[in-house]
Amino acid sequence: MRMRQLGKGHSIKFFAPGVVDRRIRSLIPGGMSSEGRIRVIDVIRWAIYGTCEDISHHLPYWAQQGLDHHKRFSAYEEYRSSGELEILRNVWLQPESQTLKEMYWIAPVAKVRAGISSVSSLSERIEQLGVTKLVDTRMAEEQECEVHHEVHRAATEHRPLRVPKVQPAQHFIHEAISEFVETGELSRSSMHLSPLLTPINMAKTLDSTAEWSPTPLATMDFTMTILDSDGMGLTEYLRPVNWILSSGSGKYSVVVVISPYEANELLPLIRQSKKVRLHIYAPRVASSMRPFSDLTFHSIPEMPEERWSTPAHVRTELNLFAGQLYFDSKEEYEKVCVLLALSMAHPKAEYSEVDGFVPPACRTGGNSPFARSRIPILKRLMELRCRGRGYYFTHMGQILNGSPLSEKALSGLSA
Repeated sequence: MRMRQLGKGHSIKFFAPGVVDRRIRSLIPGGMSSEGRIRVIDVIRWAIYGTCEDISHHLPYWAQQGLDHHKRFSAYEEYRSSGELEILRNVWLQPESQTLKEMYWIAPVAKVRAGISSVSSLSERIEQLGVTKLVDTRMAEEQECEVHHEVHRAATEHRPLRVPKVQPAQHFIHEAISEFVETGELSRSSMHLSPLLTPINMAKTLDSTAEWSPTPLATMDFTMTILDSDGMGLTEYLRPVNWILSSGSGKYSVVVVISPYEANELLPLIRQSKKVRLHIYAPRVASSMRPFSDLTFHSIPEMPEERWSTPAHVRTELNLFAGQLYFDSKEEYEKVCVLLALSMAHPKAEYSEVDGFVPPACRTGGNSPFARSRIPILKRLMELRCRGRGYYFTHMGQILNGSPLSEKALSGLSA
């Protein structure tokens, strides 16, 4: 787009979503608060940074194309002098059938670098751009083709069945929740409350004797969404986690997940209460999304002067059940690996299952309460939360498939 006479009778305004706004502010030297005004130079810096990232990402492919061009041009010059067609055939033609090792074996980085270093113009340009790491583009192209095939197949062949229509459950507010808003204390004997992760414990694919933490809690109105259901299993009608009541502080905190109906009906009482707080929560489903798991984004009434913090185990299990796809910190990543007894938390384990679960007898790291893998049921939970959207390339998708986070992903997490 061309903009003539800009600054001489003309002006320009930039409109962008919150994700782009936070990205622009993160690139400003020294950082900028959310209240600060973004200048034009900040937008230009963000655009240039994105261009540089794209160039850096595609540079290995450019270098490979240059290397192929150099080989073919050299073969053509040799053919012109000798007239032997076999010289061109050896360079231009590639074998139609390959072994699995030839197709998928990743070439050593030294071999990739050596091939490019043989062309002085390519190696000089790579050094000028400051590239220190090269990848085997053939392997990346093979993976890209596989992903494209899967996406095409899903778009053209897969037709998921729609969820059958059912009768919704009637909303109600139990007196135990009303008393909790007034007093800040819960009756543990109340049948209206259950651990938030009860649907995972009661899954038919696992024995229900293995328990997660008894907190956080959830109300019956939150767990029961349809008639003829006890709300104790994983179904297509899982309610999203958005409204949370809390009282106390530290290890004495009581955290209860409630339904939107309860939040709306109890709001007048919550505004007057000095015992409980209503928190707004959302799972982090994009890497650029800010975290909400500390429950300090917004609360009613406002947070006290002494900063309230969510208990660590509550934050971890809340994120798991809500379907959070990206970790907030390295500490959170390590806690989840230890909790689920993944091989990433037991580096010296002699044995691990296909999904990365390490049995109790082989563990070398932190303790986990589980004697059997919880990966299958968590995969089912994530599929229900994502509702058909792919999540395998997210943080949770990687660890649920037995792969540790890459160094690049870990470097983007706070300590």
